[in-house]
Amino acid sequence: MRENGIDVSYANGRVDWEKVRGSVDFAILRCGYGSDLASQDDEQWERNVTECIRLGIPWGAYLYSYAMTVVEARSEVAHVLRLLKGRRPVFPVFLDMEDSDGYKAKRGGLSRRMATDFCKLFCLELTAAGCLAGVYANKDWAVNRLYMGELSAFPFWLAQYNDEATYPGKYDLWQYVSGGTVPGVAGKVDMNYNYRDFSAGKAPDAALSLDTRSKDMAVGERYTVLARCRNKPTVDITGRDVIQVSEPRLDPSGRGWLIDVVGLPPQTRFAHITVTADSVARQCNFNVSG
Repeated sequence: MRENGIDVSYANGRVDWEKVRGSVDFAILRCGYGSDLASQDDEQWERNVTECIRLGIPWGAYLYSYAMTVVEARSEVAHVLRLLKGRRPVFPVFLDMEDSDGYKAKRGGLSRRMATDFCKLFCLELTAAGCLAGVYANKDWAVNRLYMGELSAFPFWLAQYNDEATYPGKYDLWQYVSGGTVPGVAGKVDMNYNYRDFSAGKAPDAALSLDTRSKDMAVGERYTVLARCRNKPTVDITGRDVIQVSEPRLDPSGRGWLIDVVGLPPQTRFAHITVTADSVARQCNFNVSG
């Protein structure tokens, strides 16, 4: 399958969605940028999403990421959830991971590890809230600045302005030009192809669950995470200087797999583990206090 769509933001002004409806199969709407501040909501978001719902245009959303810390990354999740207000998009909600204005570079940049972890956090938290979530990035970011293999469980929206996509990995949507024209949109607009059926409009069924999503711990305290899944999971650790994590072991009572986590000294810090099994990933956050 291949569907035609657009993505829009405040930069496209007031869109005439009545005219757009007959020309596209879907629309991806910018809801905002950065942390959860009303001043950072997209000026056209509320009108755009209301019109798409009213006219039956399948829609998704994206948030441009400015996160440089885990706290800011979590605030971006909260930003999206506030703006969705219980609405259920047909298409995913994407984290726009790029640096088009140089904001990240001017502040020392994001490591590949940190950028990937922020994408994971976004997708996992929104998935836990019942929303399908994915990542938007251009070819350079996908090849050189993200560990895309760790994000394979989530939809990927590729940006590459070209006659054909040359990204070697898997992608679900392709933003192929920024200078398209569509009735109802003044001036140029981003054009996209979608190759995946998102009509179910929900997050995938969980083949993996954790007994907790967040845990406050004292230094030296041990907490055992229960991962309910059939096959042995893998565990990725963000913050190895904050927590010590064991290899998963079978639960003697047959409930799943056990993962021991111990808080390390000295100060109050944050860390998380990402547990993956059967192509499903779940995150558990730890706040370790001295």
